This record gives sequence, structure tokens and C-alpha cells, in this order.
Amino acid sequence: MILEIIDGIFVISAGIITLILWIVVLIKRLEYKFIEKPFERLFHIVAEFVMSIIAIISGIALLFQQTWGLPLLFLAMGLILYALINAIGIYGEKKYKLLVIILILSTMITIILIAISLALLVF
Repeated sequence: MILEIIDGIFVISAGIITLILWIVVLIKRLEYKFIEKPFERLFHIVAEFVMSIIAIISGIALLFQQTWGLPLLFLAMGLILYALINAIGIYGEKKYKLLVIILILSTMITIILIAISLALLVF
């Protein structure tokens, strides 16, 4: 039960933070500083919005103990993990060292939560 709360809060937080980040970046029209190629940028932002929405929905479902929340949680965690690893590559290339450190720590936390959640599910 406690792990479900931690997982739920984690994915909701990751989804909300990502949504807020991209909304601010788009409002300020700074997206070209993050990803130069317009076509690549469009699909990257769409993918992150989809990840955010799935993460928020799965976290809410998990907190309300919905049976479909757990499978959706693992989908959300996979999407978050992919987004984090992708972001490390994008921003590491641009030499955003502090952001890369934060992303690496977030990746490690995500992997640990996935491993613990899977272990508890199996055993």
C-alpha cells in the first residue's frame, strides 16, 4: 500500500512537472533552444505530453486503488524512463550539466521504483 502511494505520487509529479515545463517553454517560445529541428521537436513534445497524461492518469488510478492502475503504472514508468534517458542524450550534448545530473538521478529513482514494484508484484 505504501509503495502504491509512493509510485502514484512519483508518476503524478513526473507528469505534472513535464507538462508545466513544456507549457512554459512553448508559451515563452523557447522550444528551439532545446531541440533545433522542428519536425523532431514536434514529435518529442507530443510524446512528452502523452507520457505526462498517462503518468497522471495512472498515478490517480493507483491512489484510488483502481485495478487497472497497476498495469498503467508500469506503462507510465516505462514512458518516463524512456523520456529521461532520451533527455539525458539531448541535454548532455548541449552541455546542460546540472539538468543532466538531475535527469540521471531521476532515472535511477525510476529504475529503483520499477524494480521494487516488480519484485513486490512477483513475490
